[in-house]
Amino acid sequence: MVKDLVANSPFINLEFIDSGGILSDSIVEKLFDYYKNDSGTVSFNLNRDFIDYRITPFFSTEQINELNIDYFDFDSLSYFQISEFLNQHTFTSIKIKKSDIAVFIQLPDSYDSYLKNLNKKNRHELKRKKRIFEDKFDDFSYEQSKDETIFDEFITLHRKSTGEKGNYMTEKIEKFYKGLFEGKNWTIHYLKQKDSMIAGAFVYESEKVEYLYNSCRDHNLDEFNTGTYLNDQLLQNSIKKSQQYFDFLKGEEKYKFNFGGEVHQLYDLKIKV
Repeated sequence: MVKDLVANSPFINLEFIDSGGILSDSIVEKLFDYYKNDSGTVSFNLNRDFIDYRITPFFSTEQINELNIDYFDFDSLSYFQISEFLNQHTFTSIKIKKSDIAVFIQLPDSYDSYLKNLNKKNRHELKRKKRIFEDKFDDFSYEQSKDETIFDEFITLHRKSTGEKGNYMTEKIEKFYKGLFEGKNWTIHYLKQKDSMIAGAFVYESEKVEYLYNSCRDHNLDEFNTGTYLNDQLLQNSIKKSQQYFDFLKGEEKYKFNFGGEVHQLYDLKIKV
């Protein structure tokens, strides 16, 4: 199951890593593909704050010797990846630590089945919140777009977020998102009311899994559950497209579990060669 979530994600593609190059101010030596080398310690290139899953690391004995690698310091690995990497070599010391969690939903073949799989409390709350939204907005639409003007609207709405999230979307990060959006399979899903975006989601769509990479909403409308309603539309859309999973990715936010999410535990791995 978790192998599918990793294998279908955008994060193990070099296109994603290359797009993230704009975020790095590091002068650390970049190794081939996904890695960097800082004085004999090898780690992944892109900061963990921007990447949810990692490629399964592989280094031959010859590479370890030729590159003078003393340590590996990896983050955001699933346990199956750690097992595969540790089976390659014998190391001096190994430290495995639980770190972030991602949250995903295994999707049934119908939305009715999805609702039945929710516990009674969450099913009732979802229906109640959707009813509040629909009572407020009678001419809204749920749409998907690759249009540049919609991207700009998403960025503008994101910057109006409250708290730490409102400071997240710097010009550099906007360029990173723009690079992703111009690539394949990235789409903005959004709720529109009177020609305005009131909630938006930045989504990667693979053959088996849809990944919610980031989202935003008009906080002046929080009492009407715009975020909840959009997430419900995302799930319905994924089910209609016969997707196997919907992945909320990293983060322990309560709403993910209210939608019936399951935990995908990730780990940090520190190794002395």
